[in-house]
Formats: sequence, structure tokens, C-alpha cells
Amino acid sequence: MKEIDLSTWSRRPHYEFFRTFQMPFFDVAARVDLTEMVEFVRREDKSLFATMLQRVTKAATATQNLRYRFRGERVFEVEQCQPSFTVLGDDETFNYATALYDDDLDVFTERVRQAAEENRNRPDINLSEDHRLELIYVTCMPWLDFQAITHPIIGDENDCAPRIAWGKIVETDQGRWETTLQVTAHHSLVDGLQVARFFEAFEKVKTPESSD
Repeated sequence: MKEIDLSTWSRRPHYEFFRTFQMPFFDVAARVDLTEMVEFVRREDKSLFATMLQRVTKAATATQNLRYRFRGERVFEVEQCQPSFTVLGDDETFNYATALYDDDLDVFTERVRQAAEENRNRPDINLSEDHRLELIYVTCMPWLDFQAITHPIIGDENDCAPRIAWGKIVETDQGRWETTLQVTAHHSLVDGLQVARFFEAFEKVKTPESSD
């Protein structure tokens, strides 16, 4: 992680401008083709959720502005995004879990599984990792093929982590598989151009890496 020198940062005027906004987050949603990924998951018997989570995290890390964070008046750039994701408990309430990213899909899948099992039925809401600058907040709504989604924002002046969500993965009439992928970003750190680059990076992530 490195600190940004605000005196030479070309984005500083935009950063200072949007830091004054009461609602500085903005949302962008788009349809994405997941056919290659779904076919890979079925062929190799992999976890669909962990595979998608790895792909989202890799694309976020590849997008520089989605690695920017601030604390107070200081701005940082993290090296690697780490996913904090929602898990559904037996009583149909959710909790949060965090898994350390790995390029190896099998290693990452096991970390996701362990984190989910440790937190899905906790009696309290797990917020123990929220202080980490490298987090992205990720959620999935596999029951609904939504076209757009918004997230609750706590209102903390240091809240700047990107939110990423996807819905039900559905088969089209043409035999392709797709879903809506949505990004919520803090406008002081991210513009629409960089969100578009996230989607470009997501499209470039092909068959996941595996230790098989």
C-alpha cells in the first residue's frame, strides 16, 4: 500500500469536490456474458460463487481507481483488493465473511468455504474486518435476475470501499449465460470511465486458474 501525494495528484480537485457531497456514491450496472465461466465450472466441478468472486476481485484489482481509499485527509492505493462477501445463514439472515484472495482457484475456493462456514450462523454481525483498506464489499442475489441494485450506505466519512453485486445467472434464448453485474463507487475516487474499465477487465478474465 502506498500513500498518494495530493500535491501532485491530478485527481485532487475532483477528490476534494466530491468529498463534500452528502451522497457521493454512484451506481453502474451492465449485463455480462458468463458462458465460458459457467461451462468451466460445470466441466471442472468448481464452485460457481467462488469462481465469480475470484473473477470480480481480479477485475477490481486490475482497475487502479478501485484500489484507491481514503482515511481522513489521506489517500492510499492498495496493491490487492480483498473480498468481503455476504453469506446466508440457516435462519435466512445474512452475515459477512472475508477471504484472502489467491490466483489459484482451488486455494481461494477453500478460503471462501472456510470463511463462509465460520460466519454464516454467527449470532452477531461480523464487522471485525471492516477497518481493512483493501476490502471490496461483494454480494450476490442468486434468486433474482435484477437489472439494477443500490446499497445501504452507513454515512461514515471514511466509507469509500467499492460495492459489487450480481444477480441470478440465467440462460438466454441463444444458449448463453449472463447476469447483471453492478458496481457502486465513491465519486471522489472513481469516475464512470474507470467503472467501464472494470467491466473491460472483467471481460478479459477467462478460464480461472486452478491447481488441477
